[in-house]
Amino acid sequence: MQLFVLAGVHFLIDLFASMLPAILPAIRDEFSLSLSQGGYVLVALLLTCNGIQPLIGHMRAHKRRPLFLHLGLIVGASICLLGVLPRGNSTYPIMIILAMVSGCGIAIVHPEGLRAIHSIGRIPPAVSTAVFMAGGFLGYSSGGAVSAFLVSRYGFKGLYPLTLCPVVGIVMILFLRIRLAVERKVRDKDLAQTENNQLSFWLIMVMAIPAAISTTILTSLLPTVLNELDFELTFGGLSTTMFGLGGTVGAFIWAAIAHKKGELRCSIAALFLAIPFLVTYLIFIDNRMAIWLLFGAGFCSMSAYILMITLSRHAKGLKFGQRMGFMVGGTWAVAFMVFSALLPAAEHFGTDALFRYVPLGYLFSALFGLFIIFKAKKPPNTQLPAQQPASKA
Repeated sequence: MQLFVLAGVHFLIDLFASMLPAILPAIRDEFSLSLSQGGYVLVALLLTCNGIQPLIGHMRAHKRRPLFLHLGLIVGASICLLGVLPRGNSTYPIMIILAMVSGCGIAIVHPEGLRAIHSIGRIPPAVSTAVFMAGGFLGYSSGGAVSAFLVSRYGFKGLYPLTLCPVVGIVMILFLRIRLAVERKVRDKDLAQTENNQLSFWLIMVMAIPAAISTTILTSLLPTVLNELDFELTFGGLSTTMFGLGGTVGAFIWAAIAHKKGELRCSIAALFLAIPFLVTYLIFIDNRMAIWLLFGAGFCSMSAYILMITLSRHAKGLKFGQRMGFMVGGTWAVAFMVFSALLPAAEHFGTDALFRYVPLGYLFSALFGLFIIFKAKKPPNTQLPAQQPASKA
């Protein structure tokens, strides 16, 4: 029950994180923003919620009470208050600040939530991580459809009721007395995993970054691209939902396969398999039925990311909380910095031009994974001990 509640908390907080891309066209129309301005609001929220996670992962390393889970749920919901912003020249800076405040709330939930699931000792780490991350992916995928439906039907005031949802999460956390894993105990478990300890955390993170960049471009601009193709706002939200649903289903299936074949090998295979789904989708993007290809792309690409998180749990380098903070937050912070740098190019050349290069990120990540395998198999350089001179009789 604790694991399901934590997955539900992850669902809710990632729902707040994913609302902006789907309603970006409505935000631009309502507040008269350009593509770059609207994109920077999105970047302000997502860069904040991912960029400060490594710092959060280092804080409260020896605390067992989940204070940040309560605080993050309340603050993260502030993005639902877009409707109260004034219309005028002063609106844009306030909108940026609101996005950053919400991003801070979203940020502090993730490392603390990962510590909480690792305090549940009777569930294998691969399973608990898959369930927790699947809840987040389901929330991230649902946020687009939920926000697009509410804004299309009720305007920005339709988001107000969502601010009451964190109360349910906080009550359940208190009722079940959820606690956090302590650093020393996690480290002792990590040291028992001698085979996984041979992998460097930084190699895993570098492997994850190109795929994260492609996923960021895909999920952030997909509703806008579909809107430019004359699809309704709700279809753009449904499309991002379909991508996330694929990741939710794939997380469990790939976790079962990885239990026998290994997380690294399955992550590489999933990244390679995501490429044909994306290429085919880009060819038939103007067809409504192509939305099912997004399910296949999410089934492979997002599952690969979850497997990389599992690898990071037992990797060498940094403390446990820091590894989780960098993998869950730092990876995406780098991705959103690259995305923000690409926004002017997208506005100049068109979002569809940027979309053509999305499969390359997954290709680069898969190739780097093969490099990690080659590096792990390469025997270390050893020197023969010097021979001792024979003693004279």
